Amino acid sequence: MAAQAAEPVADEVAYLWPCNVPAWHAWCDVQTQWRTSGMGGPTGLDYAGVRAHLDEIGLAQGSEERAAVYSGIRAAEHATLEARAEREAAKPKHN
Repeated sequence: MAAQAAEPVADEVAYLWPCNVPAWHAWCDVQTQWRTSGMGGPTGLDYAGVRAHLDEIGLAQGSEERAAVYSGIRAAEHATLEARAEREAAKPKHN
């Protein structure tokens, strides 16, 4: 009988404020829009792709909702890049 993989157990549970849910959904949707620099990994999001997605989901340019969602995406992008940099810095260096 094959061993079954255990379900991953979360270390902690995170909750979103209701006002942040639209930004979270948009953030999840734009994960294909990362720009990369060779072997260095992601450098940031392709904002043209992000704006096209916001247009596609019907967030009108100039609206407060679009500005809030875009700001949330940018905050998540910054946090992701910061976490990646910290993880890379913690890796042992090979000579």
